[in-house]
Amino acid sequence: MIGFSAISGVFGVALTFFLFDPKAIPGMWHFRMISILFRHLVWHRNRVVSAISSRRPASPSTVFRSHQTRTYCSTVEIDLNVHKSNSTFYADLDLSRLELLMTLFKDAITPLSPRATLASEHAFSRRNRRRPLIAALGGVACLFRREIKPYQKYEVVTRVLTWDEKWLYLVSYFVKPGGAKGSQIAEDKIFASAISRYVFKKGRQTVTPAEVMRHSGLLSDHTWPSDVDITARQRDHPDLPCQIFPHHSTTLEKMVDSWTWLDVEAERQRGLSFARSFSGFEGLQGLSVKNS
Repeated sequence: MIGFSAISGVFGVALTFFLFDPKAIPGMWHFRMISILFRHLVWHRNRVVSAISSRRPASPSTVFRSHQTRTYCSTVEIDLNVHKSNSTFYADLDLSRLELLMTLFKDAITPLSPRATLASEHAFSRRNRRRPLIAALGGVACLFRREIKPYQKYEVVTRVLTWDEKWLYLVSYFVKPGGAKGSQIAEDKIFASAISRYVFKKGRQTVTPAEVMRHSGLLSDHTWPSDVDITARQRDHPDLPCQIFPHHSTTLEKMVDSWTWLDVEAERQRGLSFARSFSGFEGLQGLSVKNS
């Protein structure tokens, strides 16, 4: 039989290992996902982000504000090349994207939200009002630039890139600590970059990202006449917001900058050029389909 001292020794070694590498604890990813949901839906349930609310006004650039998640390369994430395995980047992306989605769209995608009943007649009709609105992941692409070594610390910075009639696109960057100032990132600090897209579903009905943003107070009802020069605005509009969403704070900073709703539209259209290239991957499935 295995002696008590041997069991104690194994337990001590395991405990020491997990203390120095908590990311390696079995179930830690699930715990972190649940804790994000619990924090937003229970602890900070009444904390909302809005660019048009009279109670807590913010800059129109709020929708492009980034969220930063700090982490490190765990021993369980190391591959045969002794650096962070490419496949493990996607687990970090799950956590970072969930933080941003819950921060921006909590009022729309959860029935627990105090403002969840404020719905438009079209997307949030009486027929579908009791059905939860979900954000379904529709694709991810990741480009790797530099290796992340064992136990090396890094940050995952995620923000809204753009949106169209169906998809909401998020862009994420894996960067060295301090390499990002809000949504502005130094290129030589980037380990990897990724683009993800989400579709909002209420039952079988697709809800446009613009409707969800208006419902969440992140987008106005402005429409732009055809003679507005968006191209010039893209060239001259202000930099992306430097402020980030606080990770464990009960209050949100008010953003004060020179952004207008026209700047938001210019940034959205600028991001669409990258999103269209990503959407072009949909044609790949046609390469292996035999025409009848």
